[in-house]
Amino acid sequence: MRAEASRRYLATMAARTPVPLPAAIPANATPTTVAAAIPAQQPAEYYRNEGNATPQAALQTFAWACDRGDTETVNRLLHIDAGARPKAEAFMASLPEAGRAQWKNVDEMAATVLIRSNMARPYPNADILETATVESITADRVRLRLPNVPKDGTEYQQTAEGWKYVLTEAVVDGYIKRMKEQTAQSIR
Repeated sequence: MRAEASRRYLATMAARTPVPLPAAIPANATPTTVAAAIPAQQPAEYYRNEGNATPQAALQTFAWACDRGDTETVNRLLHIDAGARPKAEAFMASLPEAGRAQWKNVDEMAATVLIRSNMARPYPNADILETATVESITADRVRLRLPNVPKDGTEYQQTAEGWKYVLTEAVVDGYIKRMKEQTAQSIR
C-alpha cells in the first residue's frame, strides 16, 4: 500500500503545475481576499476537510485549507509552541510598517506564511495523507509520518478545540532564516 501511495504521489506531483502566488498581499486584505488571490491548485476532491477530531483529520484539513488559501481555517488549526511564539513575534516586529500592517497578529502572519509555503511545496493528495502513521511524542502531542514524502514529520497538539498543527521553534527558525535569505537575495 505504501509503495503504491508513493508512486501515485510522485505521479501526481509531476503532473501539477505551479500556481503563481501574488507578489504582495495588500495591508487591507481579508482572509476572503487572500483566498481569492491565491487560486486553488487542484479540484476540490484533491484534499478533504475532515475537521480536527484526530491528528490525521487535522492533517487532511490543514492541507485542504492551505490549498485554498483559507487563512481563517489554517489559523484555527494552528498551535504555536511557547518557545516559537516570541521568535515569531520578534520577527514580525522587525518588519517594516507595511509588512507588519498586513496582519492583525503573529497567528495571522504564521497562517499566511504557512499557506504560501504549502502553495509552493504542496502536500500530497488525500489518499497519500491517509497513509500517515502516528508517533506519540507525549500524551497530547504526536508526529505524523508519511512514507517517502518530503513533508514528513509534522507535529500535532491535542487542545480543547481538537488537534492542531504545531508550529515548533525549529520550524519558526527555519522560516525566519529562509525569509531573511530571500530578502537578502532580492536586495542584490
